[in-house]
Amino acid sequence: DKIQLCVVLVDWTVESTQELRLGEATGYMRQQKPGAQIMCQVRSSAIVLPKEPEKPVIMAGMGTGLAPWRAVTQERVMQARQGIKVGKCMLFFGARYKQEWLYREEFEKYEKEGVLQMHTAFSREQARKIYVQHRIVEAGPDVAERMLNQGGHFYVCGSARQVPEDIYTAMKEVMMANQRCGEEDAEAILSNLKMEGRYTVEAWS
Repeated sequence: DKIQLCVVLVDWTVESTQELRLGEATGYMRQQKPGAQIMCQVRSSAIVLPKEPEKPVIMAGMGTGLAPWRAVTQERVMQARQGIKVGKCMLFFGARYKQEWLYREEFEKYEKEGVLQMHTAFSREQARKIYVQHRIVEAGPDVAERMLNQGGHFYVCGSARQVPEDIYTAMKEVMMANQRCGEEDAEAILSNLKMEGRYTVEAWS
C-alpha cells in the first residue's frame, strides 16, 4: 500500500532581514530523506463518487487541487480497462503558467483513451487572465447536459478564499444560459444539486 502526495512547498523571504522561511509542515517534509517514517493522519473527504460508474463526473481544481481528480480519473480509467461502462470525466484545471500543469503526460494519455475531457486555464500565459470559471462557462452546454440530463456529479477542490464562490457564479451562469431561466431559478437548480449530493466542494483555507 502507498499514498501519493501532491504538495507545494510553502516558503517566503522576510523583507526586512531577507531570511528564508519555510512552512511548518512542508518544510518538515522537505527535510526528510528517502525511507524516512513520519506520522500522519488521513481525514475523511467530502468527495463521494456516484455509485453508478456510468454517471459523468465534472471536476474543477486549481494547483494542487488537481490531486483528488487525478485519483478519480485513475479509478475511471481502471474501470474502463476492465470493460466496465463508465461516464466521461470532464476536468477543469487552472494554474498560472502551463509549466505548472501537474501530471500533464498522464492526463493526456487518459484523454487519448477516451475517458477524460480536459479543459485548462493558465491565467498568466496571455494578456487577458483566463481562469477555470471562464472555461466552465465556455463549456456550458456540455456541462449542463451532463449535470441535468445525464445525472452527472460536479466537484470543486481549491482554496476556500475565492475559488468556490467564483465557480458557483460560473455554474449559475451556465444554468441561466442553458436552461433559459433567471438567477433565482438557476440558484434553485444548484441548491437541489447540492441537496442531492451532486455538487460538492472540498476547500481549504
